[in-house]
Amino acid sequence: MADKTAPESQLRLEWVYGYRGHQCRGNLFYTARAGEGQGEVVYFVAGVGVVYDVKEKKQKFFLGHSDDIISLALHPEKRLVATGQVGKAPFICVWDSATVETVSILQGGHERGVAAIGFSGDGNLLASVGLDDYHTLNVWDWRKGRVLASTRGHSDRIFDVQFNPYLSNFLVTCGVKHVKFWTLCGNSLAGKKGIFGRRGDLQTILCVAFGSEELAYTGTLSGDVYKWKGHTLLSVVKGAHKGAVYSIHRSLDGFATGSRDGTVKLWDASFECITELSLEKTHCGYRGMSVRSVCWEGDKVLVGTKDSEVFEIAVQDRDNPTVLVQGHSEGELWALAVHPKKQFFATGSDDKTIRLWHLADRALVNKQCTPHPVRSLAYSPNGSHLSAGLQDGSFMVLNAHDLSKIAQVKKRKEVLHEMKYSPDGKYLAVGSNDNFVDIYSVGATSGAGGGDPTSCYKHVGYCSGSSSFVTHLDWSRDGKHLQTNSGASERLFYQIPSCKRVTSKEEIEGIQWATWTGVLGSEVNGIWPKYTQVNDINATDVSFADNTIVTGDDFGLVKLLRFPCFKKGAKFKKYTGHSAHVTNVRFTPNKGHVISLGGADHAVFQW
Repeated sequence: MADKTAPESQLRLEWVYGYRGHQCRGNLFYTARAGEGQGEVVYFVAGVGVVYDVKEKKQKFFLGHSDDIISLALHPEKRLVATGQVGKAPFICVWDSATVETVSILQGGHERGVAAIGFSGDGNLLASVGLDDYHTLNVWDWRKGRVLASTRGHSDRIFDVQFNPYLSNFLVTCGVKHVKFWTLCGNSLAGKKGIFGRRGDLQTILCVAFGSEELAYTGTLSGDVYKWKGHTLLSVVKGAHKGAVYSIHRSLDGFATGSRDGTVKLWDASFECITELSLEKTHCGYRGMSVRSVCWEGDKVLVGTKDSEVFEIAVQDRDNPTVLVQGHSEGELWALAVHPKKQFFATGSDDKTIRLWHLADRALVNKQCTPHPVRSLAYSPNGSHLSAGLQDGSFMVLNAHDLSKIAQVKKRKEVLHEMKYSPDGKYLAVGSNDNFVDIYSVGATSGAGGGDPTSCYKHVGYCSGSSSFVTHLDWSRDGKHLQTNSGASERLFYQIPSCKRVTSKEEIEGIQWATWTGVLGSEVNGIWPKYTQVNDINATDVSFADNTIVTGDDFGLVKLLRFPCFKKGAKFKKYTGHSAHVTNVRFTPNKGHVISLGGADHAVFQW
């Protein structure tokens, strides 16, 4: 009988791949220098605040949020960090980047989300803007956790809020076709609209930074930078960038701007351009690169892009940016496969890429673009092939070593959500949203010995009977049976290669499974909390050696339970960090790590 306690093994978050660049701006900073030398890098991804020590290649994590983080501000002393999240009752956490412990939690000031936050120059106050219909502007005494002043910000979306660092009662908000200048007096906020006059166009303002007591600079959608005195437009830096200016960072030496055109420009204190760094033209550049965040400190510039990358540029060696962080860009992330023998794992996403990661080096090793979004991945048992199931119903077979294409096969019209090789490598089972599982025999040459490589994957039959899309597949140890789960909560069994349904209870009970990644069956009744629907748990994986099952669910949790667990509502250990649904989880072959994927946050976690 299965034990009623949670398993003894536990998870510790070791690494997070990715950076939240899409729909966020100005969320990447250096923390204070401890002694001499550069500080650590702070940013966020999914529901995790990340403090990255570049020299030691170590990450620390702040896990105090319950949903996606979308805004971040650094205290003037550069040690404390404030982060704001989305959700029904969103809150702001102020935390210490050195110890990653919570200093203060600010609750109850906003609805839907906290779009932007900023500390005052003396660090005593914090301004925040909400995602509610009125885009409420709050000023907090953050140490006491209470709102000092609150007012309606604007009818349109606000993108940035910044205090004047020289005058703590003066702040600016900017957003869709407006900029407003606010004065804090006691517990009231008085706002004046920016007067564009004839010098500039009334357009969307994306970011703001202060030059002196009276001067403010704002980045616009057109690529110009507007210079303000008081609340009047003083002058325009025409064509500062060729695309929208998403980020302005004020440093000791001047200003840094980052733009949608893939460039970063450094300016002196009077906003004259010193130098331009074009990331697209460097070795790690690509077409359509868009800079979302920039931070200039001494001779280093930090750059965050829309496609989840963080680069560090040394001003002297501007053509060789260092890649600090890489991840999948926008789109759902579902596909995951762990190499059977080596320290690699592969992920595939709706951003039409397959990425190969190294577990020990914690780095991206290779990347291959695909013609359609990727929804499933499978390694062959000897680790030589990597197959990818695509959105259009076709699948690609790649050489696992260099990700070069060996073959592409199209049999179905609907997305291929699941695929697995048999333990002996003779067959590949491919489950589609057409409700069928296709069985392909894998040829001995597999394209290595010349000839037509596509003939190595021969269609030998299909398993029918599911009344809904196929969600999970598992092979028996001898490769003679297959079990499937479908979206209609059916668990079906087949003989392979005949593809005949197996219904005899004795035969089913005698099958030993090579893997267990399904969510149905008496052995996994316990993974279901009470009152859940059958599609609330997206993925499982079993470590038979430790009798442990790991699950990923729609509530953003990764859980460990004992396997088998027959009774509903079994005891578990739970781990947070993914804000959206966890789409996939896998143990590594040595069972030392678990890899988990976040669907909408497209983050990859290594536990």
